[in-house]
Amino acid sequence: MDTPRFIRTAIAGGLLGAAAFWLYQVAFQGGTITAFIGGQIVSQGKYPLPPSLVGWAVHLGVSLSYAALTALLLQVPFPSPEAVRRGAGLAIALALGWATTKVAPPAIQITISLLSRKGFPSPLWELNEGVGHPLWNHLLFFALVWAVDLLGASRAALSLPAVGGGPRRTA
Repeated sequence: MDTPRFIRTAIAGGLLGAAAFWLYQVAFQGGTITAFIGGQIVSQGKYPLPPSLVGWAVHLGVSLSYAALTALLLQVPFPSPEAVRRGAGLAIALALGWATTKVAPPAIQITISLLSRKGFPSPLWELNEGVGHPLWNHLLFFALVWAVDLLGASRAALSLPAVGGGPRRTA
């Protein structure tokens, strides 16, 4: 495994994806998942914390976890040409986007309930069967993580130095 590439994709992809996900919600959906989850956890758990802090902590935790999973899957070796590997990587990213959209409602419910110290909820909310903003937003997130990985892999393949990299000059 290319550990530096994994770390770069997980962190940069997760942070970029989290910001893009939030901006998409602000622009096209009105309310944000950070506000909803933070408000619910603080209210139900009776925590003396700002809901926005809790919401962003959860959002970043999920985003970094999803990006790390994507980065790991993108490192599965494919014995095929580079273009095929890149296409397979994009397919993996889009499949994750679809799958996470589908399970988002019960996952959100479980997260809120567990972090509010209410235990595992029952019954669970229905799976998301629709096609719309949530799907487009999840696809955007995972496509961005894939693009971050692709840029990092391309830089390594071309042996380009990192920003600020290169040999140090000594006097």
